[in-house]
Amino acid sequence: MHNDMFIKQYLKPSTDGLSRQFTHSLPEIPDLKKCGEFIVQSELEDTFSTNIILKHESAGTGVRLVEVYKSSENRVKGTFIRLVGTMSLVKKGYPFLFLDAVVSNLNLSTGQQEELTTRVAIHFPQADIRGRDIFYSHVNKQADDAGLEYSMISIEGLPDFWGPLWRFMKPGIDLDVIRQLRNCAWNAYQSFYSQTEGKADFDYRPVQEQMVFKNAQAEHLMFKKMGLSVPAEVQAAFFSVLVAGV
Repeated sequence: MHNDMFIKQYLKPSTDGLSRQFTHSLPEIPDLKKCGEFIVQSELEDTFSTNIILKHESAGTGVRLVEVYKSSENRVKGTFIRLVGTMSLVKKGYPFLFLDAVVSNLNLSTGQQEELTTRVAIHFPQADIRGRDIFYSHVNKQADDAGLEYSMISIEGLPDFWGPLWRFMKPGIDLDVIRQLRNCAWNAYQSFYSQTEGKADFDYRPVQEQMVFKNAQAEHLMFKKMGLSVPAEVQAAFFSVLVAGV
């Protein structure tokens, strides 16, 4: 083997393969610039799972946004769960905001195949009661003004600091409503941090440990129930990009 061949031919970078016609414009965060791109991919049994993850930062506001485009698909059955613009938002010293944007042909509760459905969930863990009131009141008003029906639920098995989950669901594929709710979430988060004090020593470890270790394993088992083989290690890698580096 020639050293020159090894140096030049060892491993070529993968392309992300994501069709940009299905991606969203970014929320209107001032001075937001892309600062990283990640590809996390796995193939196990009949399932191919690919995460395209884009990281953005705003020097002016101190806000970091990470967004995810993902497809976990059983290539034999044609069943899939796709994240179409899932994102995390965080300003140093303030809690994380997570928005899950899912289009799937599987029922996430029963694991049974169903018609295509669009789901959006907004999580605001580690926020105190006042912060949650400010944030969710702002989200709710925007959703009401847009005529969107939503609910608030608690998820069994999540720690108390996680708090309630805001949820929207409708039949079919509706990427416009995902885009709309991404903007709503940013507007509400901006309203929240402009009315509250940040903490220089804010401890993000509870959320990081919950996401990377516990949620990754839980979602691996959830995928398995639905006939999708997505390793816990891949879920942990995806979650670590969402919550690390604060």
